[in-house]
Amino acid sequence: MSKIIRVYCEGNTSSHDHDILEKVIDGLPANVEIVPLGSIRGSRAIVQYVEAKNIVKSHFKVLFRDRDFDKEIPVHEKLERDEYNQYCYYAYRNTIENYLFDTSLIVSFVQKESLSDKYSIQSENDAKNKFIDAAERIKYYQAVRHSMGKMRTGQTNFGTKLTSKSGILPTLLDQEYCKNEGWEKIMQAKSFADSWTENNFLILYQEFIDKFDSYFMENLVFLAYFHGKDFASSLKITLPDFPLKNYYKFAKQHFNYCKFHDLIELRNLIEEHL
Repeated sequence: MSKIIRVYCEGNTSSHDHDILEKVIDGLPANVEIVPLGSIRGSRAIVQYVEAKNIVKSHFKVLFRDRDFDKEIPVHEKLERDEYNQYCYYAYRNTIENYLFDTSLIVSFVQKESLSDKYSIQSENDAKNKFIDAAERIKYYQAVRHSMGKMRTGQTNFGTKLTSKSGILPTLLDQEYCKNEGWEKIMQAKSFADSWTENNFLILYQEFIDKFDSYFMENLVFLAYFHGKDFASSLKITLPDFPLKNYYKFAKQHFNYCKFHDLIELRNLIEEHL
């Protein structure tokens, strides 16, 4: 029997995640499956449930997800393994939509749709300038979103358990111990929350504003950092009535995962376990 490899992702069978992953696994054997999970929230429990109910277990599984301000963008383009969930891997770019914005693709699309004159896009440089205009419009908002994401931490959620999971009881169950341990967890979370000062927020915010400089814009680094949906909305202001859904469909049809180092790494990871 062939080894079953399951690649879990956000969304459904018509989502960007699914369609991009279809390109990544194109040409691989049929035992490599893409399994959409819907929301990424609670994905670990959903993966465990799907694995448990399947008669044929995965030989290897991967949960591929975007960052969406949950995790910082690394300095170098790479596929990043989650330190707490060993089968979860983060894309390099902030959101999946970010992979679909490409200057050469948008030039080809407007030419195909006879929209080159309407949007004054005759070359990749024209498309680049439109992208930069859209990015400049939202850079302050993106700096705030990144700052909020960096300040947010799982340690501020003190939960309701004194042990690692429900069903594992504390060492002691007397009133005093339970009450003291519960309060201790709350105070630990509070110590993290106490760092949420306006000054700390403004320091982080300025760090991102400094990062979003002319080099960042000119080299289209925002295509990794800015939220794809936010960028798309701003681009539609730059390009009024732009047929975004049709563009996404076109971009996915012509998508080349080999342009992205993290997606090449994902393909290699899957191939290693065939």
